Order: sequence, then structure tokens, then C-alpha cells
Amino acid sequence: MKLLLWFVIPAAVWAQATWERRAPYPAQVTEVSSAALNGKVYSVCGVLADGVTRGTKLYIYDPYIDDWSEGPPVPIPGGGDSCNVAAANGKLYVLGAMRVGTPFVDGNTYQYDPGTGQWSTVARMGEPRAASGVAVIGNRIYVAGGYAITQSTAAFEVFDTDTRQWSRLPDLPTARDHLTAQAVNGRIYAISGRSGITYFRANEEFDPAANTWNIRAAALTARAGMGSGALRNRIQVFGGEGNTTRPDGIFEQNEEYDPASDTWGILPPMSSPRHGLYGATLAGRIFAPGGGPAQGLSYSNTNDAFFLALPGDPTVDDNGVKNSASFRPELSPGTIVMLQGKNLSQGEQMATRLPLPVQLNGTSVRVNNALVPLLYVGPNQINFQLPYTLVPGPSDITVTHVGRTGNAVAGPSSAAVAPGVFAMSGNGVGQGAVRVAGTIYIARAADDGISRPARRGEYVSIYCTGLGRVEFPPRPGEPPPPDPPIRTVDTPEVSIGGAPAEVSFSGLAPGSVGLYQINAKIAAAAQTGNAVPLTVSIGGKTSNTVAIAVAE
Repeated sequence: MKLLLWFVIPAAVWAQATWERRAPYPAQVTEVSSAALNGKVYSVCGVLADGVTRGTKLYIYDPYIDDWSEGPPVPIPGGGDSCNVAAANGKLYVLGAMRVGTPFVDGNTYQYDPGTGQWSTVARMGEPRAASGVAVIGNRIYVAGGYAITQSTAAFEVFDTDTRQWSRLPDLPTARDHLTAQAVNGRIYAISGRSGITYFRANEEFDPAANTWNIRAAALTARAGMGSGALRNRIQVFGGEGNTTRPDGIFEQNEEYDPASDTWGILPPMSSPRHGLYGATLAGRIFAPGGGPAQGLSYSNTNDAFFLALPGDPTVDDNGVKNSASFRPELSPGTIVMLQGKNLSQGEQMATRLPLPVQLNGTSVRVNNALVPLLYVGPNQINFQLPYTLVPGPSDITVTHVGRTGNAVAGPSSAAVAPGVFAMSGNGVGQGAVRVAGTIYIARAADDGISRPARRGEYVSIYCTGLGRVEFPPRPGEPPPPDPPIRTVDTPEVSIGGAPAEVSFSGLAPGSVGLYQINAKIAAAAQTGNAVPLTVSIGGKTSNTVAIAVAE
């Protein structure tokens, strides 16, 4: 029986990994193409949901804020789909396009310069085609196979982005279109695809040094129109069409190829299986926007990110849990907390939607075994909010990233209050995050259009955290309403320039999670200057000291 199972199971599950939903693509689309450039994902082309219109718009995804913006349209007359797209030499390239169901095939090479925001036509490929496998080594873009007017082609060419010249290379061993390609360790791998109604498992390796193709271990699944990425010198291949076992004809399979061992493994399937998409590898993640959920022309605006678990478990630094405003190891209910450590995440992401998520960038945090809302996640830092209902006392904190959970650490014991005033420096000292109340001006001396000194007798708005209980606490991760404002149960004392400041309001800042706001009137006796000290005290505890500018 054990011997039989050895032959039945084609591959092993190699790694912990996960898919995570991101901000939707700005259009319902299939046959869309994407590439990673300058920390963002650039997507172009595609068939739009009316089944006729071709995409011309350039959409740019910023994974840090999880949002899309629009760039200038690609200059393909009438638009295109199944475009060959790559990023190299600091530019984005479209190297061939088609319009499925028509004889149109465009062989022009278009370059987009993010610095100038301009497209230009820089060359023309030897054999015009689209739906190719595209991979990049250095400043050279390799285009393998594809669809050339009436049939699949084995053409293989390279475009040098420095000289803007195309060169013909030895043909792909298997002519096919809607394949995928990746570069690992200086070699190109052209994987799967189709020719007519024949789907391939082909995995062919090109060695630029030898100028030859080699046949490598066949992919586990014969399919076409799939996406791919390259993480840790391995190739991840996902989605695609040609699945006769499902009514929608789509593959959810996500498989990984290791060129070093010439073997394939199985990864977690796509959470939203699609075809007609690329993968864009960026900062340890693969982004997969758009694509169709059923074979043929079907459309979606789904945008997913795929993560492999980091090699090591997430760890929290010694004394790595602090009040994010005061930078002291002092916590209280509702406080915004900063956690520092290692292996916390891949890349960075800031929460930009409310209510705050409990998972961000593949990472989650538990305090006393309860998930907490996240504001920011990066490789070495996490910012999160403690619930307003947290019972003061010992805190156990654990971090999980892509299924790997670090050891629980004993965080600072929380108290009823832990006042901290935010500083513009982000480290709890220097210029305070304090505005002249009712204005846009930061209370500092800089003459920059957004700053001016506060004056004696004026009110300032002080932004802080850790002021403890509030009258009607919002649910974790949810912002307080603007009206009526939610006040703190206890009223703090404020000292500005050595004189008590009259507090007119103390409560939650409307629209922000975990952020408290104090409105206080600067006393006539307060000292003046460009670095006047300000502190907040409540419940017998005093905050860090920040500075503001005060004038007569």
C-alpha cells in the first residue's frame, strides 16, 4: 500500500502559504497583463465586460495603501488584450498585443516612463504576436511563443532595453500560446500553454549563456492562460483554463517548480480561480489582478496577493512592545501599540479602510488570545489597537504570519491609563502632533504654509493615545462618530509652557481608530518660544514631553 501511494501522489506540499484579497481591480476584465515596477503593480490591456471593448487604460496598484490609480492609456489604437508586458530598466513595456476573435496582432514595442508619465513607441518585434511567455533578465526582455495572427508560434526573441533592438533566438521547442514564463538564476522557464485545443504540461528551460533550450520536468497540470510568479528561486504557477473536470473550465491549482531540484510541489489553491491574468512579483508577494472566472470570455475585478511563509517564525524583540506615542512600555485599553520584531511580514501595508482588519499583509496579532485590529504591518514593525474593553493586567502577545506563529511573549502589563502624545518625529520626542484648533496649522515655527506658532489664549488640538475609558466605546477597529463626540470618562490635565491649560474637550478623534484628541486653551502665563514643553496627565500618570511653538 505504501508503494502504491508513492506512485499515486504526484508531489508534496512544500510550504505554508496563503492568498489574501486586496482592493479590487478598477474594471471587470480578462486577458489582462501586469508587471511590478518601482514598488507598484502596473496593469494594462484586457477584454472588458461588454466582450468588445479592449483595455487601453493603465492602472497602477500601490500595495502599501492597497489602492489603485490611473495612468495615461497605452497607445495601441483600439486597445488590445493578451498583451506581452514586462518591466525592465526602470520602465514598463508592452511588447505585442492582439484582439481575440479578430485578425489584429500588434508587433510594436511601447515603453512607459513613470518619471515622465509618457508612452513612446521604441521598436517593433521580428514576429508580431501576443499571449506569449515573458521574462526578464537584467535589462533584457525575453518573449517566448505566443499567438501570431492565425496560429501558435515557436518564435523566441529578446529585446534589449538599452539598445532598443530585438534579436531572434533559437525557437521554443514547443509552439504554443497563452503560456507563462519566469526567470530564475539567469535562466528562462517557459511553462504550459496551448495550441488550438491542445493543452501542454511543457516546461522548457533556456540557457542564455549556451543559447540552447533544455527539457525540464513537466508541469503537473496541462493548462493555458494561467498566472505565475517567482519567490525564493522557485516558480509558482496558478489558475488557467482547460479543466474538463469543472463546469467553469478553470483551474484552482497552484503549483511550484524548483529549478534546482527539477521537481514540482503543490501549494494552496487560488481562493478565486481565474484565467487570463498575469502574476506580478513584488517584495516577497505575488499580485494577481483581474482575469476571468470561467473558461472563455468571462470577467472579474478580483485582485489577490499570494504569500509564502517566511523561513523563520515571527519574533518580538526584547522590550519590543510600546505605546506608539510615548515609546514607553505602557499600555491601556484603546491604546495604539507599536510592536517591533523580526519576520513579522513581507513588504509593508498600511490599513486604509475601516473598520480596521485583523489580518494585514498575511499577518495577524493576538493579545490574550483575541485578534486585534491592525493599522500597519511591515517586516520589523506592527501597529495595532488594543480594545477599549481590555481588562487591565498582564498581556500575552502572539504574532502569526502565513500560518507560522511565534512564541507568546509577555507584553507590558496594561493599566487603566497610559497617556502618550504623538510627535511629528514618530519617536515620542520633539515637535508634537498638535494643531492650532479649527485650522490646518501645526503649532510650530516653520513658515511652510501648514505651520504657525499657536498664540496665548488660543486653543490647540493635541493628538494622543492611552487616555483610558470612554463613555461609549466603539467596537474594535471601528472609528468613533463625529457627532456626538465620544468623551473620555476622566478629564486629563494639560501643561503648556509651564502653565495649566484649560481643557474644553477630551475624547476620541472622529474618524480615527485609537486616536484621542484634547482641545486645550493656552494660558496667558504660558512661556513663549519655538520649543515650549507640553505634557498630558491623567489618572496619576504623565505623558512624554513634546514641544510646540507659542507666540504672544
